Amino acid sequence: MEPAKLLDILGNENRRKIIQLLANRPCYVSEISGRLGVGPKAIINHLSLLEQAGLIECSVDEQRRKYFNIANNMRLEVSVSPYAYTVSLQDISFEKGRKGGGQERKGSAESVPEVNGEIQGDAPAAAGKKEVPSRPEPLAVFLKLSGRLRELKTRHAELARMQQQLQADYTRLMDSCLDSIEGVAKNPVECEILFELLKNETTAAALCYNLRLHPSIINANLIDLAERGFIQYAIRNNQQYWKIREKGEEKV
Repeated sequence: MEPAKLLDILGNENRRKIIQLLANRPCYVSEISGRLGVGPKAIINHLSLLEQAGLIECSVDEQRRKYFNIANNMRLEVSVSPYAYTVSLQDISFEKGRKGGGQERKGSAESVPEVNGEIQGDAPAAAGKKEVPSRPEPLAVFLKLSGRLRELKTRHAELARMQQQLQADYTRLMDSCLDSIEGVAKNPVECEILFELLKNETTAAALCYNLRLHPSIINANLIDLAERGFIQYAIRNNQQYWKIREKGEEKV
């Protein structure tokens, strides 16, 4: 799904609340309607849209009642700064841990890795007797999994702090680059071209579209900047992609 489409879908408050409910456990239409205080007809319309988008799915229980649950695992990121606006969507593959009416989960004690390097359970069999593998102690298994979850939460918080710092550093560096551009550009068009290429390499046609300038003006300034050693191009898919020349690269 296109990230912009997903943003449109999640722009509705009731659809966001439905996602929040289903993130806790699968629900029936009547449950969602009661929790949100929204009529069943409107809830069905929201669910239909979310299902079409692949965000949720429905199943039928033994009483032939339809319930809904989260169908996908994804991460949507929006970054807004004075110099950039990006939206990215990543699908994250995983094995679903819920089935049926939302209560059965994978990962029974038998499938959990060893605790402290060995299987926990009853005392070893007496010498000379064949040892029978024992089941892990439920408490030890639970505590181990809980500890892993805390570690992941800590790492997630650290990653968020790193992303905040990176965005702050990016903004400060772009400020410095703009100051530098004003000192080397011959005219406002060169300033705009260099600024666009700082963000990403692109084609002359894209520069014409973004800057609303005639191709002859863009091409003349690109050639001049290239001759002075500021930019260069590479051929990909039979197109010229212009970029800022990296230090040490030869002029093309």
